[in-house]
Amino acid sequence: MVKGLFVSKMQTLKIAKVLRRGGVIAHQTSTLAGIGASPLCPAAVVKVQRFKQRQAPFLLLADSKKTALRQAVNISKDLRKLSTSSWAGAVTLVFKARKHLHPACYQGGYVAVRVDSDGQTRQLAKACGGLMLSSSFNRKSQPLLPLHNCTRFRYHRHINQVLPSAKLTGGNASSIYKITGRKVVQLR
Repeated sequence: MVKGLFVSKMQTLKIAKVLRRGGVIAHQTSTLAGIGASPLCPAAVVKVQRFKQRQAPFLLLADSKKTALRQAVNISKDLRKLSTSSWAGAVTLVFKARKHLHPACYQGGYVAVRVDSDGQTRQLAKACGGLMLSSSFNRKSQPLLPLHNCTRFRYHRHINQVLPSAKLTGGNASSIYKITGRKVVQLR
């Protein structure tokens, strides 16, 4: 419970249903407010692309470390070490991935994945089959949008549900590490 705002389990289940049916949501993560959809639903991914005004790549939020690592072509020593020390948390790992999701999830055969420390975010990812396509809740070159129902009405063509948050401003973006066969590079 946060200063008069409580998101019930019932509301979370309702939003999970929206995701499973191919809807797009706006929600808070442990880092920034985000827009989310199932990476298994092409129509939902297209809605995110239109909202974001770009084609790809998009982050995948995973429900667990196990689900996240299942995306890897090879679980290297560096990937295992970073995932163990960083997840669940505000760290996004970029690594070579198996291609089985929407093409908007990949760039050059790599995928960006985070296991968020926010339990509700992990529940929403689980509702999408373990992975939720996500990006910050802003449009191209614009500041983050607030998470309230007025935002939903303004962007109703793109967003089916807003999960309100007590956070009125965004937090900090996640750290990003790219793991290649030979090195680990911090991108942000």
